[in-house]
Amino acid sequence: MAALRLAMLPHRVGRSPRQVELCSRAGEVGANMGVDAHKQPNALRPGRRRRWRRGLLAAAPFVVWLAALAGAWHVHTRLGHNGMVVGFADFQPVTLAHPEPAIVRSVHVELYEEVVRGQLLLALDDRAERIELAAMEKDIERLRADLVAEQARVAADNARATADDENRARRLAVDRANAHLDYLSQLSVGAEDRARLSGATVEFEITRELYEQGRATLRELNETRTEVAALQAKLKRNADVVDRARLAFEEADRRWYCFTHERAVVVAEDPLLAPLRLAIEVRQRDLEDTVRRIDARLVRAPIAGQVTTLPAHEGDEVGAGEPLVMVSPTSTDRVVAYLPEHLVHTLGPGTDVLVNCRASANGAHREFPATVVRVAATVEEAPLRYRSVPTYPVWGRGLVAVLKGDVHLLPGEAVTLSALPAR
Repeated sequence: MAALRLAMLPHRVGRSPRQVELCSRAGEVGANMGVDAHKQPNALRPGRRRRWRRGLLAAAPFVVWLAALAGAWHVHTRLGHNGMVVGFADFQPVTLAHPEPAIVRSVHVELYEEVVRGQLLLALDDRAERIELAAMEKDIERLRADLVAEQARVAADNARATADDENRARRLAVDRANAHLDYLSQLSVGAEDRARLSGATVEFEITRELYEQGRATLRELNETRTEVAALQAKLKRNADVVDRARLAFEEADRRWYCFTHERAVVVAEDPLLAPLRLAIEVRQRDLEDTVRRIDARLVRAPIAGQVTTLPAHEGDEVGAGEPLVMVSPTSTDRVVAYLPEHLVHTLGPGTDVLVNCRASANGAHREFPATVVRVAATVEEAPLRYRSVPTYPVWGRGLVAVLKGDVHLLPGEAVTLSALPAR
């Protein structure tokens, strides 16, 4: 009976022939040991559970990946189809840094302290610049003293050079007048000789006619001819004398004119003092640049807001461009959102939207009307914060909306935008 039950048991539990043989052997062993054979198959159940456990552990990653794919597909099909757009209150903190390496001399604010525009936040060490500034100031004083001394020297030289200007002017005037008189006298002599030549020529013509008529002698004719020739030679010589007298008068007149009308050029001091004035101007500009550098060592708040980051401490050595302090605005009326790709044509500039704040105030739901003022002209990948699932890329267009009325949000506050229903 035991053998019959062992033979029929594998058929009831669906065992394989190999398992039937193992069970038969187990029954025989159990019969020999005085154990009921029908209780032996239960001894194989722990091994089967271990195999099931190993199979489930091996299939677990595959199941997880299938669940992730199903979730991604659900997000892809459901994301944004309700017309809601994720956005955040505009957050534009200002990070202040210095373009050169420096040492923090003093810090005048604390973390999360409210500041106003222009308030001193911290001061950097400016001893090197102040030493350079003092040297420039002394250099400018020296150059100005040199300029005053050079002006005095030039004035003295000009005074010595122009001490006898009046006497020299009189001498030049006398020379000009004498040359003019000589020129005029030579012109007068020439005019007289030309008049005499004209008379002598007429007398010679008359004498020649009388000689031809036999009423004058040859001697009288030769005398008149000789007088005419002498006057012609004298006029020719006088022309050279007149030219020389004219040139002498023109030269005397030029000397007198140059002296009386161009004396200012002789005593001008600008060409001599220009290099010193230029050097003073250059050093003055260097001094102004140093003053600006000293002023830049005083880090002031560019906007009114709150100190949200303060990595610098007194005595710290900071590198060029290393952040010193961050000032964030405490409120904003602008909202920056991102339109998903399937909604890129739903909103445009001038569209009225409803801004729904995710964070409630005292348990009250907050909704505010706003107007879209700008929309990006291109479709691009959305930043990480605008994704409902960080690992799921989203493409779309950015937009900026301005809240209506005197409404302000916390910078960075999460909101959702939805188009207002048509009336």
